[in-house]
Amino acid sequence: MDTPDAPLRLLLVAHGYPPREAAGTEQHVALLARELHAQGHRVEVLAATRDPARRQYASWTEADPEGFPVHRLVDNLPARALAQAERDRAVEAVARRVEARLQPHLVHLHHLQFLSSGLRFACPTVLTLHDQWLWCAAGGLGLLPDGAACPGPTPDRCAPCAAAWQPVPRPAARLLLSTAGRLAGRVPPAALHGALRWLPSPVRRQLQAPIRGRPAEPAAAAAARNAALAALARSCALRLAPSQHLATLATAQGLGPVEVLGNGVPAGGPRAAEARDGPFLFLGTIAAHKGPDLVLRAWQRAFPAGQPALRMHGPVQYPGLVPAARLGGPLDRAGVAQALAGARALVLGSRWPENAPLVVLEARAAGCPVVAPACGGLPELVQEGVDGWLYPPGDEAALARILQRVVTAPLSRPPRPPPTARDQARALLRHYRRVLGQA
Repeated sequence: MDTPDAPLRLLLVAHGYPPREAAGTEQHVALLARELHAQGHRVEVLAATRDPARRQYASWTEADPEGFPVHRLVDNLPARALAQAERDRAVEAVARRVEARLQPHLVHLHHLQFLSSGLRFACPTVLTLHDQWLWCAAGGLGLLPDGAACPGPTPDRCAPCAAAWQPVPRPAARLLLSTAGRLAGRVPPAALHGALRWLPSPVRRQLQAPIRGRPAEPAAAAAARNAALAALARSCALRLAPSQHLATLATAQGLGPVEVLGNGVPAGGPRAAEARDGPFLFLGTIAAHKGPDLVLRAWQRAFPAGQPALRMHGPVQYPGLVPAARLGGPLDRAGVAQALAGARALVLGSRWPENAPLVVLEARAAGCPVVAPACGGLPELVQEGVDGWLYPPGDEAALARILQRVVTAPLSRPPRPPPTARDQARALLRHYRRVLGQA
């Protein structure tokens, strides 16, 4: 038995990893992996990735900027049939090969979309939930097709809801995908990937925007899908969630006890100026559930003359939701930190019950106030009048009034600094040691 101070061999598993996939969960996994590596542990990552220039299930290993291995596995399927119960034996075969070579003391699962509900490992497994994916096949959002909050999953409700959400690639995208697969053996993947980037931005956005909706499957398929994922969760030695909101939901779904461990962010970033007289800032995917259109309309309502300005940055998932002229494109981590340091406030328009968005913690770390809907785990991160302001979800008029209040009655002091990634990694290691019987 290793001593409590001995370095651990750790495998982190997720549905994506930067720089190819760079949403909040993927950024969180990278931050955690790098911090664990910095603390002297042997860390490797297994991540699904989307790459139409490579064949389905192609796999390779590359190095994270900090030097540890990242094993990439191509899964270009946007969604699986419910009857498949998220099971993919090809994914499991790759995971077994990675496990056999590393022989980890512990595996930490972070997200299972694009992976497999059949993943099981010889060593103890820890699961962190980042959204409602394990019981919500409609993207883990917990929303009905009309945008209303789901009152709770049932087979009769989940089957048509998943069918309405499931993304189906456009015909042109399917043609490109199959063509890239046929050429993969003769043309280097980097060359194919580079060729796709040469397509004009409007064309790429149209190709990337999926068609929503397909025929609904039987309710029994939805029940089987959720049961398979719940069984995976219960097989884990420990289940974690970054918010009490999500932990309570998961426990109610029969996943077993779920403990709360909040996320952290890098320490030492730039702090916002005391004056906080810069633009309002939206950072997030340009998709309906993130509410960028709500933020834009509320800002226009609050400031018809267009001042203070509103900056909007993020990958476009739904073209046309926000006028293209309003969008500044995605920012890298340095760009996010710089934008937050100069912003008047970060504004969230989320229509879904967010769990614990990393960008909110990044804003607090930068000293940037946050305006957010009072839903999901957001009230656990944003204390009214201390870290920013809360408004009723979806209420455009209320959001407009708060934006005006940010200008006329700003916070008297910067928001509270959040926990650091180092703090989180140390707390997580205590959980690991407890699971391994080393505490």
